[in-house]
Amino acid sequence: MDVTTLLTTLFTTLLSGGGVASFMQYKQNKKAKELENDRVASEQWRALYEAQTKTAQSLREKLHEACENLAKEKQQTLMCRFYVCEKLDCTDREPPHTEIMKEFKQYTEK
Repeated sequence: MDVTTLLTTLFTTLLSGGGVASFMQYKQNKKAKELENDRVASEQWRALYEAQTKTAQSLREKLHEACENLAKEKQQTLMCRFYVCEKLDCTDREPPHTEIMKEFKQYTEK
């Protein structure tokens, strides 16, 4: 057997389908594995996004509730200050109505 016979046999084997088919199969398997990895990564990111969305929504609800409680507390404080007399040692009652009413209107309008 000489070199030309060996090369002819090698090329014939590769081109007859065995070599080309295995090369094509390798490329298809590689692409299928890449697509599977992309699908898994996409599902993981989607799950992470949904978890973060739920967390953010619950935090928004807590923040809204805290803001409402703070507004109620401010209104109650203003109402208490409305009836407090500034003169402590006499029988004349002078509560600071005008200033407190301005503040109270600001909080009730919001």
